[in-house]
Amino acid sequence: MSFQEIPVLDLRQAFDPATKPEFLAQLRNAMINVGFLLLNHYEEVGPSEADLVAIKKQAEEFFALPDDVKMDCEMTKSKHFLGYTRLANEITASHTDWREQIDLATELPSPSENDPIYRNIEGPNLWPDASKIPNFRPTIEDYIAKMTNLSTIVRKLVTESIGLDSNALDGYFKPRQQCKMKLISYPDESSLKNSKSVALDDTPSTGQGVGPHRDSDLLTYIFQATPHENSLQVQNFQGKWITVPNIPNHLVVNNGQTLEAITQGVCKATIHRVLIPEPGSGTRISIPFFQTIDLDCFKTSVNNIPENVLKMKEERDQKIKDWAVDVGFQFQPDVEKEPVGYAVFRNRIKSHQDVAKRWYPNILKQVLQEYSY
Repeated sequence: MSFQEIPVLDLRQAFDPATKPEFLAQLRNAMINVGFLLLNHYEEVGPSEADLVAIKKQAEEFFALPDDVKMDCEMTKSKHFLGYTRLANEITASHTDWREQIDLATELPSPSENDPIYRNIEGPNLWPDASKIPNFRPTIEDYIAKMTNLSTIVRKLVTESIGLDSNALDGYFKPRQQCKMKLISYPDESSLKNSKSVALDDTPSTGQGVGPHRDSDLLTYIFQATPHENSLQVQNFQGKWITVPNIPNHLVVNNGQTLEAITQGVCKATIHRVLIPEPGSGTRISIPFFQTIDLDCFKTSVNNIPENVLKMKEERDQKIKDWAVDVGFQFQPDVEKEPVGYAVFRNRIKSHQDVAKRWYPNILKQVLQEYSY
């Protein structure tokens, strides 16, 4: 049988020599056999409970802003795919995602004109008018700093859990590595009546908050900021959808395709989706944080993974059925043949075609042609 529930781990156990071995065993199982876990936030190394309250407040205040204020920082104005995306303007698995969001990141300067085109994934944020929401930028930047620290610690524990030195992935990171995050608003079903898609000719009847997909980063950390249940779901390896519990002050952690690629498939990037919240349940706020690696990485995948870990991977793969849900076309990183930024850039082109049409029209044509087959 494939997994039937999402494991819950206590990060505090990783800092006690008496409990660390058991923690690493639980983490190894989650990385290989599930691809998802729930982790207590453990404020000594990451955001505190007060920080989570603060980031939720800023998300709610941002989405309550007048449309013209939000549109002033619309993503189409950024060649770096950062900024606001209006409701029903993003596509996943060939359907509209019924959500609005703002994409943010570690503040970095724009790359030079001589840099590879994919480096435009990184650059400065588009911030909303500070006079309208004065605490937004400082709260976001503080959250990114604390989540960057937490994600670094967890990444090293992940490498330990699969039998590698804790520093085994350090070479994939550069100084001032840019991490990404989103503030996402999922209106409930009752508030979407008569809504029209900006991206496609479909309706909320699909039930899709965000469609089935795999993340393209290294590791994702999701703060489910509102008490909604039955929204975030993970597909197990027999095709069954498993609901991720919403446990207060816990972060959902999941593997991305980049981690899968550089661990020779050991750490599985699992298909997941978000359903439109049930009628009358109110707007769901979700705040994912994405740990990325150096876009220029051309390194081969890590080696020296122990035989017992590779055997666990093989046993897992025997459970995977070919009839798992179709996630649509996704560019997957091949760190042995091309920089990881190549795949990340093209996935952004595919998902945000309005941005690509303005800034990268020729590449958009290529991407549309590639994933139409």
